[in-house]
Parts: sequence; structure tokens; C-alpha cells
Amino acid sequence: MINSTLTRIAKVSLAVAVLMGASVSAQADTLIPTDLTSNIEQNISAQMQDMMQVAQRELSMSLQAQLSDVMFEATAEDDTQLAQEATEQAITSAMVKE
Repeated sequence: MINSTLTRIAKVSLAVAVLMGASVSAQADTLIPTDLTSNIEQNISAQMQDMMQVAQRELSMSLQAQLSDVMFEATAEDDTQLAQEATEQAITSAMVKE
């Protein structure tokens, strides 16, 4: 009787140990994809932030270059226009100084 009780306890303990082991391994299997997914999301997020910073820098540089080109062209046109106005205003009468 004691022997059968010990055998029964041993079988139940073995069954509980197997079930606990299966449960732990099942949890470990779900943790691996979860960790992998979390790492992938973090990497994608970091790359998106880097791309946004690069895009902002490039946009800013492009706008600065376009603005400087427009300002340079406007200054060159103003200088040309001022030079033309100066020569036109010099000859305003019929009398020419010699």
C-alpha cells in the first residue's frame, strides 16, 4: 500500500513536472517572437526618426539655397536697373556739358 502510494505520488509529481515544463517552454516560445517584434519596432522607429531628421535638414538646406539664389538674382537685377537708370538720368536736357 505504501509502495503503491509512493508510485502514485511519483507519477503525479512526474506529470506535474512535465506540465510545468511544457508551460514554461510555451511561455518562452511566445516571449521570443514578442521580443523580436519589439526589437524590430524599435529599430524601425529609430530609422524613421533618422530619416525625418535627414529630410528636415535637406529641406532646410534646399530652401536656403533657393532663397539665396533668388536674393542674388534680385540684387543683380537691382544693380543692373540702377546702372541703367543712372545713365538714363544723366541725359535729360538738350544741353550737353563738354
